[in-house]
Amino acid sequence: YKGLGLKSEPNTGDNGVHASASPFEALAERANWLGASVESDPFGKGLMAAGVSKSTIEKWSEDAQVAVEGETAPGKTMSVFDYLEDKDADVVLADCKNI
Repeated sequence: YKGLGLKSEPNTGDNGVHASASPFEALAERANWLGASVESDPFGKGLMAAGVSKSTIEKWSEDAQVAVEGETAPGKTMSVFDYLEDKDADVVLADCKNI
């Protein structure tokens, strides 16, 4: 680690590895950190093919509060990141229809 100029040995909170909580969150992070566009991102393309608009993807990428059919009580909302967390890409694409 010293050869890389790091001040301390990598640990759980300070390291060079990051795993996103969901494919959707990974898309949001690629757009935020790397400047990737929704239209050029493979998962972004999948979302748009599933009927989610670019503007909706951008809004959700800020961890919007959303009402989810079958998940939230009427008039209540939850974090879109929380709803889509720990799901595979195909499940996320299908579950977006519930938002």
